[in-house]
Amino acid sequence: MNRPPIPRDPGEVTAQWMQQALTAGGRSDLFPVVEITREEIGTGVGFMGTVLRCKLRCDEAKAPGEQSLCAPATVIVKLPSPLAKNRRLSRRLGLYKREYDLYRLIASQAPVRSPALLYGDYEAGSDRFVLVLEDFGEWQSVSHFEGASAEQTRRAIRAIARLHGTYWNRTDQPPLNRFTDSFSTRRRILIQLVYLANLAPTLERFGSFFSEDMRRLAETYASRIDSQIVRIAAGPKTFSHGDFRLDNIFFAADGGDEIALIDWQVSGLRSPLFDVAFFLVGSVTTEVRRRIEREVLEEYTEIIADMGVKGFTFAECWRLYREHSLGNLLVMVLACGGLALEDEGRRKVVEVGLQRVLTAVEDLDGGECMPGPAPLFGRGGALAAFSRGAYGVVKALRG
Repeated sequence: MNRPPIPRDPGEVTAQWMQQALTAGGRSDLFPVVEITREEIGTGVGFMGTVLRCKLRCDEAKAPGEQSLCAPATVIVKLPSPLAKNRRLSRRLGLYKREYDLYRLIASQAPVRSPALLYGDYEAGSDRFVLVLEDFGEWQSVSHFEGASAEQTRRAIRAIARLHGTYWNRTDQPPLNRFTDSFSTRRRILIQLVYLANLAPTLERFGSFFSEDMRRLAETYASRIDSQIVRIAAGPKTFSHGDFRLDNIFFAADGGDEIALIDWQVSGLRSPLFDVAFFLVGSVTTEVRRRIEREVLEEYTEIIADMGVKGFTFAECWRLYREHSLGNLLVMVLACGGLALEDEGRRKVVEVGLQRVLTAVEDLDGGECMPGPAPLFGRGGALAAFSRGAYGVVKALRG
């Protein structure tokens, strides 16, 4: 197969490149692509990559009797972020490889729709990648700032429940066992250290959003993330989208229950309630969340039970939901402190998400989910002591 080189920037996504990519992806019956128009899309998407909508024009002239088909009118192309800081974070967390593997190994059999993969490539040494995907332009999207309505929230949670139920406690089976396990010892330590590295920058950039109580909680949490993950790991595990928010969700135009999900870069194996809490806390206005969260979680529990999951009660569901409301603080600190947010649109997305998360942690008494101090003479205690000391040094150096 003659695979085209991975583009280094959007300018290298040319008509000739697209023709080669679509042919390598299995579409040898296409008319030649003679012109391409590129548009960078999405307020709030593209944090960790460049997302292009490409309009294609084909040469439809053909010899008598040929049955060739024209290429799709539009496709989506994903490339690495142009920002070195974001690429470094992506490489550290393996984000580009995860999404590439998702489309190759999982997407076609998962019970929730994602874009069809028309072509993809990944280069391990450089961590460069490209995906050419189906365009969902005719589907409905909802503004992150507006927040999901109560009915849209129900549709989203029903869909993610079907994904979770399909893979519930089956994560040791192929191909899932090839994906990142968020509960591994190495991963837990990495997550705690990355949070630690980004907490001081977060409080510098966004400190006005934190009450004194929330600031203290965020600082205490820095040495206890590992212990919390250990506790959560004792519960169920499934395949998780990992970035289940409005910017990554398209709703069926006919108002049906079907949704489609994009941006699987942080997909992996983790607690099912991570996705649920991430959506309810970050993509729903505080008013709507407060009004429907119990009802939505009751329905989630019922769907899981109907799919054959035994012994998962609403009480356990609610406990994990509260645990992950606190866990959302981890996600926001990584975004606020670790990403380049000079673009005003991206910064506003992060600010709205941070406000919602901090309010939810307070509403749900997330601080009560904070593990106690780890025993001093164990691995967890040593990591906690190192984290406290390192954070004190970083804080002092930053003034």
